[in-house]
Amino acid sequence: MHENIKKGDIILLPLSHTDLVTDEVRPALVLYHDLLDMQLIVAYITTRIKDKPEPFERLILKGTATFDKSGLLYDSMIRVNWMMTVKRILVDRKIGEADEDLRTWVNQAVPKCLAI
Repeated sequence: MHENIKKGDIILLPLSHTDLVTDEVRPALVLYHDLLDMQLIVAYITTRIKDKPEPFERLILKGTATFDKSGLLYDSMIRVNWMMTVKRILVDRKIGEADEDLRTWVNQAVPKCLAI
């Protein structure tokens, strides 16, 4: 059903809170799409924004090209340090995609975030 989902897409799907008990439909950025196992690795997007984001957080604000392409409704913040693996079947729908500026930032931030 969601064969057209790809890296860089912004989607809506139910994601758990950090308590892993409750969840809600929220936006997320697709970081990886495993076609064989039909799973996605996604980064959370939240409307709870900070004045000064941490190194692995990026604001997506109204009036910017990134916001316009994202399909988001509110000022938001992507958190690449909050990732989750989910089944592709859980995707409600695609709402937008990352523009080139956001893609560049994510491609630099994720390896730094995951470095061990």
